[in-house]
Amino acid sequence: MVKTHHALVMDRGTPTINFAVTSGAIYLVRNPLDVAISYSHHMSSTVDFAIEEMATRDLETTVTEKSIYEVYGAWSQHVESWTRKPHRTIYIMRYEDMLADPVQLFGGLARHLLLKPTPAQLKTAVDRSSFETLQKQEAESGFREKPDVAERFFREGKAGQWRQQLNRRQIRKIVQTHHVQMQRFGYLTDDLKHLVKEDS
Repeated sequence: MVKTHHALVMDRGTPTINFAVTSGAIYLVRNPLDVAISYSHHMSSTVDFAIEEMATRDLETTVTEKSIYEVYGAWSQHVESWTRKPHRTIYIMRYEDMLADPVQLFGGLARHLLLKPTPAQLKTAVDRSSFETLQKQEAESGFREKPDVAERFFREGKAGQWRQQLNRRQIRKIVQTHHVQMQRFGYLTDDLKHLVKEDS
């Protein structure tokens, strides 16, 4: 398995993902209101800067001594690129569902991967990959994907923090930019819908 942050787009005439040599993919989607908070910590930047980055179409990361660039695109562009057409080999998971019922969700993923874990094996796998376990491992041994500017990679792993940490202007900006994909994945809740057409 290969982890990537690439959007499923054309990059200078070449697809970022070559499905001729790809068996399938697991795609994780998360509420952009929470992504903005997590992304700002990841970059050691402000939430406002993260919101602007998430709204930038065809956004690319920079080349560093440790990594080549990746094509992120805007949050909505990224989500749409992977999910716009149903594909039998692409398994889509919501981050919030992973937190709410990991056994059921990862059980479905295991079946998609043609695995048949016993209930005990599935529970062990879920326990060993819990956010708390990963935080402990990072504290003890570090985590090589942690950016140098970030305090830690596994920060909190919670859903819904945007309700306490984002102001109305920030929420409105995200909703107005990404409401189409938010609607598709159940993130455009009734208390947010009026923001779509609200004047800035």
